[in-house]
Amino acid sequence: MKKLLIALMILALTIPSFAQKGKSIGKVSFSIGDNHVQSQGSMKWNKMRFFMPVQEFDKVKTSKNSRCEVTFQTKKVMRIGANSTAELTRDKEGVEEVKMSKGLAWLSIFLPKGRTKLRVRTPSSVCAIRGTVYRLKCDTVQTTYRCYKGTIQVTPFKKDGKTPSDSSFYINPGEELIVVSDFEEYKKMQEKEIKDFEQKEMDDFEKFMQKDKQDFNNMVESDLKEFKEMSDFSFKHSTFDKEKDAQSDWVKWNTERDKLISE
Repeated sequence: MKKLLIALMILALTIPSFAQKGKSIGKVSFSIGDNHVQSQGSMKWNKMRFFMPVQEFDKVKTSKNSRCEVTFQTKKVMRIGANSTAELTRDKEGVEEVKMSKGLAWLSIFLPKGRTKLRVRTPSSVCAIRGTVYRLKCDTVQTTYRCYKGTIQVTPFKKDGKTPSDSSFYINPGEELIVVSDFEEYKKMQEKEIKDFEQKEMDDFEKFMQKDKQDFNNMVESDLKEFKEMSDFSFKHSTFDKEKDAQSDWVKWNTERDKLISE
C-alpha cells in the first residue's frame, strides 16, 4: 500500500509536466463578453480573464457580442471581434504567428519597421506586417484586408490552402484587398447575405427594391466583375470609403484603444 501511494504521488507530480503549456507569448489586456482560451492538448475552454497569460498554441474563441485584446510580449496588439477563432504561436525562427480560422481581427504594431514581425494566416492567405495597423475579416472562402497605417504584404494560398502562391500584394493605407479561394462559393455566400437582409429588413428592403432594383443589381454585378481571377484564387484590390469605414463601431472602438497604447 505504501509503495502504491508513493507511485500515485509521483504520477500526480508528473501529470502537470505532460500538460505543460507552451512558452508565454503575451497576455489578455482586455476582454468583454463571453470569451474563452483553450490550451494545447486540452479539450476544455477556460473562461478568459483580464491579464491572464497567453501561451504558444493557445486558441482564443469569442462569442456573440464579445471581443478581446491580446498584447504580445513584443508590444504588438491583436484584437478579436465577435464569433471569431484564432490560434497564437511562433514559427521555427521565433516569428509570432496568428492562425485565424474565422472572424474579425485588428492588428496594431507601432514599433519601427524592422523591429518586430508578425504573420497572420487565414484559410485563403497569409499576411506579413512590420510597423502597421490593419484589420481583416475571414471565413473558409474569403479574406478581406483594410490597411490604415504602414504597408501589409498579402500572399494568397494555392488551392491546397497551405502553399503560398507566387503572387503577393502590397496594401497601403486606405486600400482594401479581398482574396477569394472559391469564387463560385463566394457568390453563393453573397446571395445568401442579400436574402438574410431581405428577411430581416423586409419592409424597407421592398421599398428600396421597388425604387432602385435595377441599380442595385447593376451594383452587385459590377462589384463581382471587378474581381480578377488567377489560377488558384480571385482577388479585388481597391480603395475603401474612409468616412463610411470610420462610422463602424468596430473601427471606432479599435481606434480609441490604439490611442491608449500609442500615447
